[in-house]
Amino acid sequence: MIRFSLMNKQEKDAWLPELFDLLYNNMQSIAPHGLGYEREKEEWLANVSPALEKETRQILLCFADQELAGYLQYYTREKLVMVEEVQLKSAYQRTMVFYYLCRALLELMPEEIVIIEAYADKRNVNSQGIMKKLGMQQVGEEGGFVHLRGSVSQAGDWFR
Repeated sequence: MIRFSLMNKQEKDAWLPELFDLLYNNMQSIAPHGLGYEREKEEWLANVSPALEKETRQILLCFADQELAGYLQYYTREKLVMVEEVQLKSAYQRTMVFYYLCRALLELMPEEIVIIEAYADKRNVNSQGIMKKLGMQQVGEEGGFVHLRGSVSQAGDWFR
């Protein structure tokens, strides 16, 4: 059974190391940073942990039965939702879990949210391809990342 819940921010110190491990395992072969596990983890935790102090920044956890299957990290601002990270354990990649996770995010969005944005590592062509299928278009580049933007309505059509 697939279920979702927003991460309790009071429990972030317990959750964030596990979420980093999932991210690291998925991305080290696609877009390695070359810093090594410990250094990357330290930098990630130093950025994500304080960012979660902001009310609008959330992490949607996805569970298959009692096991963490993945997560989606995002924040909202005015009419925008910025998807910062989507990670699924390898056993759940290319399954319906991604669909359900995105649909769960859409159900959380207030009506005023009409724009969806995300960044993808230039080397992560699969991620870019998924976003383009959702109607998102590249609007810029920053460092090693492409910036994509689209309509929540158009992206949501895939998940309704």
